[in-house]
Formats: sequence, structure tokens, C-alpha cells
Amino acid sequence: MAHDSVEEHLAELADLVAQAEAMGIDLWPETKPPRPWAKYALASFMIIMILSWVSKVLFRFVSV
Repeated sequence: MAHDSVEEHLAELADLVAQAEAMGIDLWPETKPPRPWAKYALASFMIIMILSWVSKVLFRFVSV
């Protein structure tokens, strides 16, 4: 893989791209639309944890 010039390296890359396209591999697929479910899941988890911690702290100060 040692190349003497940039042109040789680019020629090898172009050959690899041509082979991949001939095999039906899409090297640059369309970007997927963003899905915010991970943000909502993380936010829900954080809210539950914070409420749990706050309730534990407040329960220490309650005298029953």
C-alpha cells in the first residue's frame, strides 16, 4: 500500500470505488432523517432519576 505519489494513491482509490459500485455497494448513501426518540428517552430517564433523588433528600427532613 506504499505509494510513490498522490496520483497513484488516488488511482487506486478510484479503482476500489469502481469495484464497489460494480458489486452494488453504495459508498455514499443518503443521510437518514433525524429521529429524536433517543433524546426523549434520555430526558425521561433523567427526570425520573432527579425526582427520585429529590424525594430521597426531602424524605430525610420529614419527621413522621
